Amino acid sequence: MKIENDLGNDRISGLVWKIAIPSMLAQFVSVCYSIVDRIYVGNIPEVGDVSLAGVGICGPVVTMIGSVAFLVGVGGAPMMSIQMGAGRDWKARRILANAFLMLAVLSVLLVAAVLPIREPMLRLFGASGVTYAYAETYFTIYLCGTLFALMATGMNQYIICQGFAVEGMKSVILGAVCNIVLDPVFIFVFDMGVAGAALATVISQAASAATCFPSCSESGRRCASPSGVTTRRSWERSWSWE
Repeated sequence: MKIENDLGNDRISGLVWKIAIPSMLAQFVSVCYSIVDRIYVGNIPEVGDVSLAGVGICGPVVTMIGSVAFLVGVGGAPMMSIQMGAGRDWKARRILANAFLMLAVLSVLLVAAVLPIREPMLRLFGASGVTYAYAETYFTIYLCGTLFALMATGMNQYIICQGFAVEGMKSVILGAVCNIVLDPVFIFVFDMGVAGAALATVISQAASAATCFPSCSESGRRCASPSGVTTRRSWERSWSWE
């Protein structure tokens, strides 16, 4: 089976397009489904405008939490690529394992640190007596799914850095499709309102995070490595500490 992108042998000019375009499309889809998500919230009967305002208040805080995933993902993925290019696969595996552990620990620390102070934070970003209840509901449920949010965003970078840009894009698209489908179900069918929107987002992020793990991919796929072609089973072993 032909590997997706051979980072060690393919032309750099071609690799730039093959990796950049799927990554840009993934970001575009991510922005689009965020917009669609708010369209659903804004159409909640009677309280749609207030609900939308409450969800909008959570935006800056959610972005700050998500930046932790980029700290570990964008920071560690280039280090992993450098080690793979130098043929030091054991160091690349260690970086990947440390990144996974770091994201897991930071997700727990974030929930423990932010949950007790969520009210003053939301008030600081503009929550009023009218909008606070909606903002607090959405933010609390979203915060409980921090692990999935960080894993989906952070580990996706390690997929891309190995040359699997299309696979990384599929992970983002899966989350987007799940969110678009689940939003109307939870918001309108189950009549959960803002809580339904938050729950749909958490489930979608969990689905996206699951696709980032090699064990969830099809067996027999191959992984591009500057030191040569390795099997998907070899990539699975990269999650170990050895």
